Formats: sequence, structure tokens, C-alpha cells
Amino acid sequence: MLNKYNICFAIALIVLGSCKSTGPVATEAPVLTKLESMKLEASILQQRMLQQIPSASGIEYVEGSYYVLGDDSPYLYQLGEAFELKRKYPLFDTTAFKNGRIPKAEKPDLESMAHFTYGRDNMLLLLGSGSSESRNKAYWVNLSENMKVREVDFSRFFTFLKSILKIKTEGELNIEGLATDEIYTYLLHRSIGNKANVLFRFDTGDFKDYILGNAGLPAAAAYYFMLPAVGQNGAGFSGAYTSEGKLFVTASVEATSNAIDDGEVLGSFIGVIDLLALPYASDAANPLQVPAVQLTNTNGSVYKGKAESLIVTMPENQNKYKAIIVTDDDKGGSELLEVELTVE
Repeated sequence: MLNKYNICFAIALIVLGSCKSTGPVATEAPVLTKLESMKLEASILQQRMLQQIPSASGIEYVEGSYYVLGDDSPYLYQLGEAFELKRKYPLFDTTAFKNGRIPKAEKPDLESMAHFTYGRDNMLLLLGSGSSESRNKAYWVNLSENMKVREVDFSRFFTFLKSILKIKTEGELNIEGLATDEIYTYLLHRSIGNKANVLFRFDTGDFKDYILGNAGLPAAAAYYFMLPAVGQNGAGFSGAYTSEGKLFVTASVEATSNAIDDGEVLGSFIGVIDLLALPYASDAANPLQVPAVQLTNTNGSVYKGKAESLIVTMPENQNKYKAIIVTDDDKGGSELLEVELTVE
């Protein structure tokens, strides 16, 4: 015979069992299904050369101006709404720039940039790639204080990232993308060959406090992704921008065996990561495939420039975005692309 206590216990078991069996189906499966079925289309609307900007590697938009950096230039370039060059601001000593490009062995290799706010100030963080000792630098540029520049040594931070990836040799770490929102900051490590690309996520407040010297190293979460390949060469992350719960990324395919030497550029991609899907990418042995589409010229041929960075505007309708992409040809030339991106 069941007494009232046995009845209550049986009911509790039924309820707990029901919650356990239905929870994952209701909250997790639709996110992954949506990511796997996501389809992208990209059309280049406009192409223009950035005549006075060598080796463009990062772009950001703040209060009516585009800011562009180059990975072998000592300047930050300010462009107007029509992409005309308005001013350039020195970040560090320009002596090595006398021939138009800083020599590869000396350059800080600034590969990514993002807009932060700190109090009432608008700031840009420009980040080196971390692929060698000379590339362990970052620069804060305070747009609200007459472009005041502050150099930051990122050696300890990059050693921290290497320990997560179990990297022991120089030339393997290659931070190419930086994006931020009010909650999280994202750094993208570009892989070599067909290895998984890695997305690091930090609490934005902790990340800013560390860079400004107000706190210790921020906690990091690592997520692993695969990108499309061209032949035997896999694409690697090259830029990032976050908006509406999505991380928009650029990626390129380059025939090179390390993060320092250049190789033939075989193509570039634009992709989208649904940030709700990050838990599915936490296993290094099972990286998640990034939905991405290859950039092509208006005549349908493969675009052979190396996409380096992007910003994305709000959609004109539910699924159409406009992306502004800067590219580098590894010979000192830079180009700006206006791209219409459809996400379905």
C-alpha cells in the first residue's frame, strides 16, 4: 500500500525525469540545427583602392569616421563617410617607415582593432598578432582625448593564450580578429594548415581592466571552429565584428607554413557564427563548421585579395547586411570592398 509520503516521492521522480528528458531538446537542438542550415550569399557591390594606406589589416567605425590600420604602417588612418582620407595619426616612431612599409622583422604586425568605451571616452584598441616578440604590443588610442596613444606590452597575455593552446614555439600564435560588445570580448586565432581556428571569449569589463592595468589576467573560454578549404589549404580567421548576437568573420586561404611568412592567396571568405552556438564548439577534437561564403568578383571569378577585417551595418531587411571589408595583397596594396551579405 502506498502512503502519502511514497506518493509524493513518486510524483517528484516523475517530474524530475520529465524535466531531464525534455530540457535539451527544447533549448539546445534548435540552435545547432539553425547553425548547420544557415546559408550565406555575398555580392561585391563596390571595390576601391586605398591608395595611401599600405597593407590594410583592420577597420572600425566611430561617430562618422572609419578608422583603418595597416600591419606594416606606424599610422592610424581616419576616413570620412565617402572613404576619403582625412588624417593620419602616428602610433609610434615612424623612422622605419621611410620606404613606405616597416620591414617584416621590425613591424608590430597590428592585425586587429575594436571600439571600446571607458567612462565617457571612446577608445580604439589596436592589437599585434603575437606571432613573434616584436608583435607582442597593443595600442590604446583615446579618440576623446585628441587621439592620445598608449602602448601596452601584451607579452604576458599572449603567453597566457599560448598556454591554453599548448603552443611552445614562436610563429604559431596568430591573433587576427578582435570584436567586442557590452558583455563579451572576442579574440580570433588564425590556424595554419587544416587545424582548427580558435575563438577566445573574455568578460569585456575584466578585459578592459586588465589592459588598463587595473586587474590581473581575465578568465578565458576557448571555442574551436573549422572553415572552408581551397584545395588542400584551409581558411583561417582574419577579422571579426559582433552585432545582433552574431559574430561576423572574414577568413582567407594562404599557402604558408607559419604565421610570419606570406604565401599565395587562394581566396577569401565571409562567415557568420551564431554566438548561442558557442557551447557546441568547446571540444577541440570536434570543431564546429562555420557557415561561410567565398568572395567573388562581379564577373563570377574568385576574388584573390586577402580579406583582413570588416564592419557590418544593421540589416536593410530581415536578412540582408552590408559589410565593409578591407583587404591586403601582401605587396603593400590595400583595397576596400562594399559587400551585400544575405543570411538565411
